[in-house]
Amino acid sequence: MEAYLIYLLVVITILLIVQAAVFVGFYILARRAMQLAEQVGQLQTRAEYLISNTEPVVKMAHTLMGELKEASDYFSQGAQHISAIAEMAKDQAADIQDLMGDTTALARREIERTRQHVDKVQRTLSDATDQFERTTAMVQASVLQPAREFSYLMYGVRRAVEVLMAGNRLPVNRAYQDEEMFI
Repeated sequence: MEAYLIYLLVVITILLIVQAAVFVGFYILARRAMQLAEQVGQLQTRAEYLISNTEPVVKMAHTLMGELKEASDYFSQGAQHISAIAEMAKDQAADIQDLMGDTTALARREIERTRQHVDKVQRTLSDATDQFERTTAMVQASVLQPAREFSYLMYGVRRAVEVLMAGNRLPVNRAYQDEEMFI
C-alpha cells in the first residue's frame, strides 16, 4: 500500500511539473503570440496602400490583441485566437509577396520599354546630327565656297579698277586697308 502511495505521489508530482511546464509554455506562447500580433500590426501599416481589404483583418487583430491583454488568464483561448491571426498573417504575407512579384515584373517591363525609347531617341538624335553635318558640309561646298571665290574675284577686279583709275600713287598719309592689316 505504501508503494502505491509513493507511486501516486510521484505521479502527482510529475503531473504538477508537467502542468507547470504547460503553464510556462502557454506563457511563452502568449509572449510569442503578442510579438506576432505586433508584427502583424507593423505589416498592416506597411501594406495598407497595397491591399485595401486587409483593414477589417487588422481591426480584428487589434481588437483580439486588446482582448488578449485583458484576458491574460485564458491562455488556451488566447492561443487559439493568435493561431488564427497567424494564419491570416501568413495568407496576407503570401498575397503581399505575390503583389510585390507582380509589381517587380511590371517595373522591369516598364524599365525595358523606357530603355528602348531612350535608345530610339538617341538613334534619332544621332541621325539628325549626321544629317545636319552633311547638310552643313554640302552648303559650305556648294554655296559658300563659290560665293567666297566670287567675292575674291570681285575684290581683285575692284582693286584693278582702282589702280587703273587712280593713276597716281596715294600719298603717304593714306594707306591701303591691306597695309593697315599687315602692320
